[in-house]
Amino acid sequence: MHKVLVTGAGGGGGENLITSLRLSPLELVIYGSNMDKHLVAKTSADVALQLPAANDPTYIRQMRKLILENGIELVIPNNDTEVGVISANRDQMPCAIFLPPDETIRNCHDKLAMHRCFVEADVPQAQFLGITEWDDIERFMASHPADRYWIRPRKGSGSRGATWVRNAEQARHWIDLWCDLRGFALTDFIVSEFLPGRDYAFQSVWKDGEMVVGKMIERLSYFFGQNMLSGMSSSPSIARTLLDRETFENVIVKAIRGICKRPHGNFNLDLKGRADGAMCVTELNIGRFCMITPIFDRTGKYNTAEMHVRCALGLNVDVHDPLDYEDGCYLIRELDTLPTILRAEEFAAKTQGLATAYNT
Repeated sequence: MHKVLVTGAGGGGGENLITSLRLSPLELVIYGSNMDKHLVAKTSADVALQLPAANDPTYIRQMRKLILENGIELVIPNNDTEVGVISANRDQMPCAIFLPPDETIRNCHDKLAMHRCFVEADVPQAQFLGITEWDDIERFMASHPADRYWIRPRKGSGSRGATWVRNAEQARHWIDLWCDLRGFALTDFIVSEFLPGRDYAFQSVWKDGEMVVGKMIERLSYFFGQNMLSGMSSSPSIARTLLDRETFENVIVKAIRGICKRPHGNFNLDLKGRADGAMCVTELNIGRFCMITPIFDRTGKYNTAEMHVRCALGLNVDVHDPLDYEDGCYLIRELDTLPTILRAEEFAAKTQGLATAYNT
């Protein structure tokens, strides 16, 4: 019996990860932590724990205390803030953690630093500029004429503060609002070209420089997209499995090895297509699991959450084809419902039935 701690328990990502861990054959006692006592109260973890916020000076001390008191063998941080803090204090952790090098994590948590690493590695990505003064926006747009541009903060997740705009005036208004109402600074933002094509996500687990398992999906529609100014978000309401080997070999692997010479831990990428179909990396979510981890854990041959635990604890890992794919699987999500995974035949049967009922 192995004791593991999942942070962010009670929230969507934490609960999805806990559900995936329970699907594995591993015998686990799952501890779940959160700083919010209301979320702690709703977690499905075997043992619920409350910790201070990750940026609280006592966070690591309290984490150490809980680990030692409960005999926890592995901590799985499941949001960017906790990944960053635990990574920076990894030498103080009295249990296993399975994270990439701290330098890699810091580069991925600053999108401008990430973009610069990708430039050095010649990774396909959108043209970009870190904004230092208002005139930078107009200069960038003049040198990259297009009908739309993408504005987003250097740090953060979940598409926070991100939208597309048509011109410099709209960009100024958008940034001004986030500076005035949410405490951002002009220099927190990046302007880049807008990529209008297909939208991929890739979740993978690596150990000692080799990929253990990786899976790819395509976002088809966005959770609360209709309520977002951009019409988009980082979290899909509908997604499907796919296998794009060319993008995997020429973009994804190049990006991961470009930002980390010896990948180790979780590397999860977002990619967006140009008008000509060429895929570009837009994000590298490091060290944690995607919110939509169910589609990566409940399709194909291998459960990525299980593989993370096995690698972290030195357990047997038997994966024959690391690029794992099951055709025709859909993830369907809606507020206050559990994520649904439908195989191709299930989806066809359900949608055919709806069509027949509608026609009659």
